Amino acid sequence: MRTANHRRLGGAALVCVMVVSSATSAEARHHRPPPTTVTVSEGTNLAVAVSPRDGTIVMDLQGQLFSMPRSGGAATAIGEDFLDPFWPVFSPDGSRIALQSFADGMFHIRTVTPDGRNTRQVTSGEYDDLYPAWSPDGKQIAFTSDRQGTEDIWTVDVQSGALKRITTAGTREAQPTWAPDGRSIAYVQGNTVESVDVATGAVRTVVPATPGISAPSWSPDGKRLAFVRTGQGARTLAVSEAGAVRQVGTYRDVFPFPPRWLSPDELIYGANGRIAVSHAATGATRVVPFTATFSLRRDSYDRKQYDFDSRQPRRVRGIVAPALSPDGKSVVFKALNDVWLMPVGGAPARLTRDSFYETDPAWSRDGTRIAYASDKAGTMDLYVLDVASRREQRVTSTAGAEVSPTWSPDGRALAFQDNTFQTLTVDLASGAVTRVLGQQNAPGRPSWSPDGKTLALTVNALERNQIMLVDLASRRTRTVEPAPFGSVSTRGDDGPVWSPDGRWLAFSMDGTISVLPVDPTGSPTGPARQVTREASDAPSWGDAKTLLYLNNGRLKLTTVDGGPARDVPVDLTYTRDKPDSRVVIHAGRLWDGRNPEPRTNVDIVVVGNRIEQVEAHRPDRPRDGARFVDASEYTVTPGLVDMHVHQEIRSKFVGDRQGRVLLAYGITTTRSTGDPAYRALEDRESLDAGARTGPRFFMTGEMLEGSRVGWEFARPVRSPQQVELELSRVRELDYDMVKTYERFPFDWQAQVAARAHRLGIHTSSHYLYPGIAHGVDMKEHLAGPSKWGFGFPRDSSFGGPYEDVIQLLARGKMAVSTTLFSAGSMMADDPGMVEDPRVRTLYTGQEWQALNAKLLCAQGRGPCGFLDGSPEQARRDVGLISKLLAAGGIVLAGTDAPLDSMAVSLHLNLRAMAKYGVTPFQVLQSATLLSARRLGVEEDLGSVEPGKLADLVFTEGDPSRDIAALSNIKLVMKNGRVSTVDELLAPFRGGSAPR
Repeated sequence: MRTANHRRLGGAALVCVMVVSSATSAEARHHRPPPTTVTVSEGTNLAVAVSPRDGTIVMDLQGQLFSMPRSGGAATAIGEDFLDPFWPVFSPDGSRIALQSFADGMFHIRTVTPDGRNTRQVTSGEYDDLYPAWSPDGKQIAFTSDRQGTEDIWTVDVQSGALKRITTAGTREAQPTWAPDGRSIAYVQGNTVESVDVATGAVRTVVPATPGISAPSWSPDGKRLAFVRTGQGARTLAVSEAGAVRQVGTYRDVFPFPPRWLSPDELIYGANGRIAVSHAATGATRVVPFTATFSLRRDSYDRKQYDFDSRQPRRVRGIVAPALSPDGKSVVFKALNDVWLMPVGGAPARLTRDSFYETDPAWSRDGTRIAYASDKAGTMDLYVLDVASRREQRVTSTAGAEVSPTWSPDGRALAFQDNTFQTLTVDLASGAVTRVLGQQNAPGRPSWSPDGKTLALTVNALERNQIMLVDLASRRTRTVEPAPFGSVSTRGDDGPVWSPDGRWLAFSMDGTISVLPVDPTGSPTGPARQVTREASDAPSWGDAKTLLYLNNGRLKLTTVDGGPARDVPVDLTYTRDKPDSRVVIHAGRLWDGRNPEPRTNVDIVVVGNRIEQVEAHRPDRPRDGARFVDASEYTVTPGLVDMHVHQEIRSKFVGDRQGRVLLAYGITTTRSTGDPAYRALEDRESLDAGARTGPRFFMTGEMLEGSRVGWEFARPVRSPQQVELELSRVRELDYDMVKTYERFPFDWQAQVAARAHRLGIHTSSHYLYPGIAHGVDMKEHLAGPSKWGFGFPRDSSFGGPYEDVIQLLARGKMAVSTTLFSAGSMMADDPGMVEDPRVRTLYTGQEWQALNAKLLCAQGRGPCGFLDGSPEQARRDVGLISKLLAAGGIVLAGTDAPLDSMAVSLHLNLRAMAKYGVTPFQVLQSATLLSARRLGVEEDLGSVEPGKLADLVFTEGDPSRDIAALSNIKLVMKNGRVSTVDELLAPFRGGSAPR
């Protein structure tokens, strides 16, 4: 377990490394202007604590502690920038404040002095310790912890650190509050408040089932229990007394923290942006006014330079799923939209040569055959290729997708996974398919044990990427840790992979390759051993001693004993696709991206991949051999940008359809906010080279996450040393942005932002503060997942957000992506979307079913999923957007696709904004010019002007007045190449998405 001091020393060392390793020219391009100060008088989801000594109020506002007199007024910021506090509460004597802090990468209980200068950590370990509550004598703190696997109530002796488990039920017990006599602790269990006798363990119910109950707090005389109650579109304050429950006050957005008792009759709490004091009996309420000032240090830096025109050869770095042959003499891998075979030390040669999507090559144990997945027959199926003869056999043909093949030792079967995340086997002789393992949360690729009895794969268990072992005879499963509290780096191509002799499982962990000694069943026989020291992914075995792996776009070989690595050169390059053509477009209307009103009767002359002229239409304009596009009945707009996608997480299931459906809906640019790094890089290179059809792609790798991880496209980071490894991946794989996720510590986030800016790229996260004070450029989602279970920045369901959020975002110029899942309710206005030929042809059956379910929800004819929203929610969401825009904020169109419906969801986002009050001009700019500006490519994209890249959309109707017309696309031009919708659909025209 890292201590806070260790992490801070490590962080300081990392800063030194960054300064030393950065080029002088790069350092000169990055500077920090004077801070921007933002003063607010309202707060969103603020928590309040009051000193029993002198009435001093301490509030947690946006993750920053502020102190003020009991009467309110100007608040003073206290505590460290990266303390990351939560749930503050004063000790009975007022000498210290207990809180849960995430400063060392886990939630632990800390205490600070009222001036914020003296911090002391009370609990430690690889566990989350939450919701502190002081005992009446000030000697103990009760809290919730998962250190025994379930969330229970514990106590810690403040002086000695001695721990005691108070509850032992298998249910979740959380948010403790001590009874005034110190004999019992009340807590939330489900929808009730229970109380446990500390001495005997006896449990009784204090408040019977009350939906949405949280944050209980005993009054000083023990006669009343206050709590927060959520339901029916409101979150209110309630008090239970003598078995009766009543609401206190009239606020409908009471923040989800314990109200604090000023006396047996008065409560202080946060609600509706304010600090309120209410009388528990009468409900009479007064407001404690405050102002709080934030200081924002925003970076100014030169942006990464893009060369969209050069035809100079570029080295391929997007190598996916490389596999060393059993004899160690050849490597098979995916790159540039094909599967390649390369002798070690020789030149790679294509095994496939088509525009379809291939992935996941795998050697048979005898080295004579290669299995891979391709959508060349319409859906992703498995194929087996004979290496010598080049003859191949299609071995699966279901309506779904089959990917990630791995060979049985005898070569008679393949294990694989499907689009529902099941793991199955197929007998190559009979074609019989057998399910081995049911649905998992995006499991990693399976590996077959040498004795043929067991499959090993990575699954998510207890918020870590652990190794699952499946006994093929009994179907029994068990999980093992790759190391204590460790995680396999990703649930993709990072292992585990069984060695040919069955003695080792190899995988990436903490950013490098490790090997774990195992018995024939996969059970560990000792601790894992690190065998590489550089950023390392995608291990595969040759013989029992030799491992191939990827190091930031380079193939390397090492040995199981960690000997010196040697390069395996990949002599493979590509050139950017650039048409050698001249196109004259006669546009009936042109919305150019900069002006609210469209121009009419315009000629756009495109030479190569750029716009040469935009002028009034001339019927006599010389053609000079140019192609003429008659768009006199259409409106031409800039190509659309989706600023929030996870383009690779389902790409291997959707295949070539994905890029085609995006283009068919006018999306000519996408921006990744977290993807498997090598698949994202391969996609970007394939699209740049013209080897794959789809939008231009601004990529990133896995989201940088803390030691606990959920998504398969997040990468757990556990040390400052690994932060440096991940930054080497950012630099050498040439990321376009970096995203940090829920449990990535804020001090590391600030370091990553500074380092990314030196590379000229922007950073993003789900958090507003303190990221906005330390250079983070963008916030994803109006409301997204957080480590607290809700977002400090927003809770519009109950009335927020308030002035703090609006002013911080606007004054700090932190852009926000929309990701309006509630926009699915717009489908009720246009139910024909599910039968659009683009959807029918290019959606898979699974994607179509999800879209149709969204329609049924919008129409009230079917159940609504977790991410579906109502028209009321959409109206509230767009209300927040309107407030941000009115304050000068930056809102960019993004969807979270494919978590939301591919391509269609961008148009739903835009329609929802327009329907609920955002002007068409603002809506259109959010998906064009403003997005290009945030990407740092405003000189090339986002508007229709001479000199810019020719990314254009041709629609019927006038989107500048009717946003719905924007989806009625007839032609799309990307990089100077024109495609009709029919041409984009053609490879899959033979069938439609199964119903």
